Order: sequence, then C-alpha cells, then structure tokens
Amino acid sequence: MPYYPDQRYALEMTTIQREQTLPEDAIGSVEVRQGASVNLRDIVARGILPSRYIMVDAAGQMRLKKSEDLGDILKVSVGDLVTAKEVLAEAPKGRRRVVAPVDGIVADINNGQIILQIEPETVELEAGLDGQVIRIQQGQGVVIETYGSVVQGAWGNSRRVIGTLKTEPNSGLESLYGEDLDIQFRGAIVITRRPLRQTGLDVMEDQNLGGIIAPSIEADLIDSVLAVKGAVMLTEGFGSLRMSGLVYNMLNNFNGRQATLEAVQPNRWQTRRPEVIINPSGRGQARAIRPNLNQTLTVGTNVRMTRIPHAGDIGTVVNLPKTPILLENGLKVLCAEVESVTGEKLTVPLANLEVFGR
Repeated sequence: MPYYPDQRYALEMTTIQREQTLPEDAIGSVEVRQGASVNLRDIVARGILPSRYIMVDAAGQMRLKKSEDLGDILKVSVGDLVTAKEVLAEAPKGRRRVVAPVDGIVADINNGQIILQIEPETVELEAGLDGQVIRIQQGQGVVIETYGSVVQGAWGNSRRVIGTLKTEPNSGLESLYGEDLDIQFRGAIVITRRPLRQTGLDVMEDQNLGGIIAPSIEADLIDSVLAVKGAVMLTEGFGSLRMSGLVYNMLNNFNGRQATLEAVQPNRWQTRRPEVIINPSGRGQARAIRPNLNQTLTVGTNVRMTRIPHAGDIGTVVNLPKTPILLENGLKVLCAEVESVTGEKLTVPLANLEVFGR
C-alpha cells in the first residue's frame, strides 16, 4: 500500500499559486482584474476594518462604592479623542488613576464604564508576488499564479514582509548588534544557520531588519518572537536545531534576490505553512511545472527527518520494509531504512519523514 508522506516544499523552480486575501472582518474591494499582471508591491485589494469598542471598568479600577461617583474624578467627556496611556480618571492627589489602553474616542460613559471606540483601520493588500491574477474573490482578494522558488518552514510569527534575502555575516547575526546601521541589511530578510537567540531579536530591532529565517528557537522565546515587528520563520522547529545543509545552501544561492516571507503561524484550522517565495528574476523563462501533491514514498526518495535525535537531517530512502518494525520504545510501526548524507543507515518511522516536494 503506498504511503503519502508530509510535504514541506524546498523547490528551486516550480509553479506557485497563492491566495492573497484581506482579513476576515474587513470590508473591502478588489483593485485588479482577472488576468492582470501584478508586481510585488502592487495593491490588489483595499479594505476597512470596522471600529471596535473597548470597555474600561473605571469605577472598578478606582474602587468606587457607587458608579455615579466616577463623574467627580473624570478627566474626559463623551466625544473626546484620547491616546494610549492618557489619564481618563484620577483620584485626588493622584493616589489612583485610570488610563486609556488604546488610542480612540470616548463613545459613552455609563454605569462606571468608559467606552472607547477605536478608529477604523485602512488595510492595503500587496500582491507579494510577481505573477498573474488567475481568480478574483469579490470583496476579499485574489489568487495569483507565478513561478519561482519556495522553501517552507515549520513555524512563523504571523508576520509578512517583502525584502531582499541576505545571508548573515560570517561572524554571525549577533555581530551586527550595536554597530552603525548598515544600509544593506535595512529591511532585508536575513538567513542564519544558527539557532535564533534573544540577541538576534535585539539585532532585528536595532538594525531594522525586515525578517529573519532561522532554524530554531528555544520555546521560552516564543512570546518575544511574537512581539517583534519583523517576520520570523523557523525551518526546523523548537530547540537548538541547526538548519539543514540542503535548505541553507538553497537559500544562500538566492542571496540578493527579492523574496516574500509569509511567516504563517500554523494552527489546526489551516493547512498553510510558513514559507519564503523567491520571485523570478525575469518573465521570459519557460513555464515551470506544478508540484506533485500526491507524491508517494519510494526507494530513492530524498527525505528530511522530523524527530530527535535526527531532526532536520537529510537522507535517501534505501529500503521500505513491508512489515512493521519493533522500535526501542516498544512501538511496532512501519518504517523506512534511510541512508543519511554521512552514510549512516537509520531505521525511521514513516510518520517521522517529510519530502521536499517535486
């Protein structure tokens, strides 16, 4: 019976179709027609995120016995524009105060509650790819087809950036910290083969990097990565894993090329993976084939191992035993015999293998 392994693409040239849509709650319109050619920075859709309301329990924060007592210490009125951290109410002598959590308008004051209305936000959706619009989704976005290179990762911080791919300095990403701003890295997507540390995140802020592609981070850095403005994609996962040679060499070959980094954060409701798409250097090249979505595992298939102690290692399937194999942990499962790039022969459960697509 054929086995269909997970695919995490690392393809140097393929046909790519990607859906670019506005946020779910945005009210918008599509700005391009079907069949139109678009560039990276072209706006394909515009929308408005409706106003949100935030309720501030001012009476509770001020520990008032009666909500009507709030009127004596209010510093704002209905209709006032306020900024984040602005004082909304303050006790005599400043012993206790309530501050605005966001920028907004005071929409109402009632029963000890101050209701703030956040101003509507305008959203402009960039194409993110050099390609052709093949389908319109009215009021939502478009589907764009292009050809180019794609490398998918394991985790992202829910950011998206378009920039130039740059390989880290020989002395490492951290060597940029505290240096005078180097214009070649401003807005760039920097590739590092080393696990990403807090110092690397500090460099991102210090040097205004657009994004970082790294193999891994320690789990205690997740909140810090989610808080940075730039996009971060991990190619391997969590821990102290180094980037596989195949993926690093492929990305390094595109040093200086424009790319779109979609650092999608995986969740159970979506099948999308974080990925970096390297856009074509010209439009006159021959059309590339689409990836095979139904690739089966066969002898000779190049694979990546996804679990420790060999997580991230690359190898080639040399045998596919037809019967389950008893592992050291006591489980009896279907496995593949894989020869690693170092020549070591490994027995790996099928569920712990990925293919790069083709």
